[in-house]
Amino acid sequence: MEHLHIRTARPADLTACAAIESACFPPEQAARREDLRQRLAAYPDHILVGERQGAIAGYIMGPVIGQPYIEDNMFTDPGCHDPSGPYQSVFSLAVLPARGLGGQLIRAMADLARREGRRAVTLTCLDSKVGYYAAFGFQDHGVGSSVHGGVPWHNMLLEL
Repeated sequence: MEHLHIRTARPADLTACAAIESACFPPEQAARREDLRQRLAAYPDHILVGERQGAIAGYIMGPVIGQPYIEDNMFTDPGCHDPSGPYQSVFSLAVLPARGLGGQLIRAMADLARREGRRAVTLTCLDSKVGYYAAFGFQDHGVGSSVHGGVPWHNMLLEL
């Protein structure tokens, strides 16, 4: 497993993050470049990028929120970020193909949430990814209300 240099995002990372987002998600699920720009402006300390050989190879991002589950309207509302909230959300985990990079970013986000005294890390995922996130300790709370991109999503929670 290749080690990533993980750091908080900067505005200059927008182009790389947008390219990775569009490579990892179908258009109906991918965040628009403008949404990513707004997220970088609203909560840069909660967007972690992983660099491999000096280039961004992936990222994990999400605002701190006041409730345990993500709602669809949050994806386009950077104002949902509440720095004092108890839940670190993950709106997107996107990595270029390489073994182990996603796991390193998940662990880094969980470590950040612990340091900040959060109660849990929350995310939504497709049926096919439930097992992946469960391997990192996330519990499946069943299919939630999200229909982002026209598909059902599971609510997953990692208690800290």
